[in-house]
Order: sequence, then structure tokens, then C-alpha cells
Amino acid sequence: MSRKKSLEPHLRGIVDLVSATLDEGTRQVEGVHRRIADIPFAVLKKIRPIAPISSVVHMVEKKITHSAYDTVRLVAKVGAQAVHNVLPTDPASQGISRPEYKIDHDTLRAQKSKKKP
Repeated sequence: MSRKKSLEPHLRGIVDLVSATLDEGTRQVEGVHRRIADIPFAVLKKIRPIAPISSVVHMVEKKITHSAYDTVRLVAKVGAQAVHNVLPTDPASQGISRPEYKIDHDTLRAQKSKKKP
């Protein structure tokens, strides 16, 4: 009697891949957004009468933008966890070893921060 293999471990891998892609993708988009948004604020800060106000507005804009991208990352993480919770419990219980491509988001962030000057 042959043992029927499940797609469950592959689904877990796809969920992890999508989650990591959303995490890194939003970080990249946020970086581009940040660089573009900084251009007009750099000009405004050179105009003395409005420099203090533009600095405050720039700080608020940065916080709002970061919060928006952070929310997207959090929703992606929660969604991935929800899918993992719905899938069957353990691939090993079906005679399938755990996939070796599990993505560790913290390690990726640590490696990325080491590359920055």
C-alpha cells in the first residue's frame, strides 16, 4: 500500500515565500518612497522662514509612511500565520520531512543590516 503524499509542506513553503517577498518588497518600496519624499523636504528646509515647520511636517510624514508600510508587513505576517494554523499540523506526521527552504525573517534582516555602510 503506497502512502499518499500531501501538498501541505509545499503550501507552507509557498506561504513562507510570499510572506518573505511581501516583507522585503515593502522594505524596498518604502526605501524608494523615502528617497523620493525626502527631495522636496530637503528644498523646503533651505527656506529659512518655513524650515522649522517643514522639519516637523517631514518627521510626521516619515512616521505615517513607515507606519503604513509596517502595517502591510504585519498583515502579511498575520495572514501567513493564519494559513499555517489552518494547514494540517505536522508534515513529519505524514512521512514528509520539513522543507529546508523555511525563511527566517530575522536572519535576513540581520544580514541586510550588516551590508549597510
